[in-house]
Amino acid sequence: MQTDVALRENVVHGTKKKPLTVMRFTAGPGTAYPDRFFVERHWHLKAEAILVRRGPLYLELNLEEYVLMDGDIGIFNSGELHQILGEGPDTVHDVLLFDPYILDFSYPDEWQEEQIRPFLDHGKVLANILRPIDPGYERVRDSFVRLLETGLAKKEGWYIRCKLLLLEWFADLAEEHFLLPNTRQSAAKMRKVEHYKTVVSYIEEHYGGPITLQQMADQIPCNRQYLCRSFKEVAGVTPIQYLILYRIERASFLLADPTRTILETAMDCGFENVSYFIRKFKEIKGCTPKEYRRSVPKGII
Repeated sequence: MQTDVALRENVVHGTKKKPLTVMRFTAGPGTAYPDRFFVERHWHLKAEAILVRRGPLYLELNLEEYVLMDGDIGIFNSGELHQILGEGPDTVHDVLLFDPYILDFSYPDEWQEEQIRPFLDHGKVLANILRPIDPGYERVRDSFVRLLETGLAKKEGWYIRCKLLLLEWFADLAEEHFLLPNTRQSAAKMRKVEHYKTVVSYIEEHYGGPITLQQMADQIPCNRQYLCRSFKEVAGVTPIQYLILYRIERASFLLADPTRTILETAMDCGFENVSYFIRKFKEIKGCTPKEYRRSVPKGII
């Protein structure tokens, strides 16, 4: 059963003035991912594209599963739910994250009106999976590699060069027919994904206070039975189980602060009974909150 806590990603990539980031992720001994690369289910407003240097990478995208091998490109449009797993100790992939609005022009020329504006309004989306066998792949890969290498080098003036290369890459994607009308996902599946995201957002905002199953269902709105069934199909756990997992993860972060008591941490994370908090924490983390605190390196926050 899937029990990883799925989060709306709130990690900051880039800055307001430079909302574009290029990163390389390497798994293996001596890296930040010694056993495997794994990013649990999440979404963000930025668009994301990855180039697999050494695979395989297993993607989950809006509940569909894909396997990416060497040379494959995966693209997540803004707001798409996704998860990434490198099932092996030596995967390597490059990642581009960018705010789609850096493509925007104030002047309504042909490209602005026919390609960029529909992309920003979600009337058009980028193809999610590009493989070497696809017509037009080489042209798109070559411009993507130039963009990635410029972003990784971080030489003076890198941002404006990356922005120009991003526009070139977007043009290549459009001209090679990888910019498509947004009609690919079934309405039922997209509705299920949006309901899941709505409930997760509500939990993230209100986890510190009382939350009932009915309150979560009211956010959609739907009945509790439907919420439990559809949410579990996506997350592998019920909404209440997810809420507890999320609260425990938040508590784990707060426990790194030695000035906080166990009781304060429990209350701040929505647990009204400290004994129940300790029991659930041990059940999920395999140790008590006090034992966990001792294991956290000093200065982590």
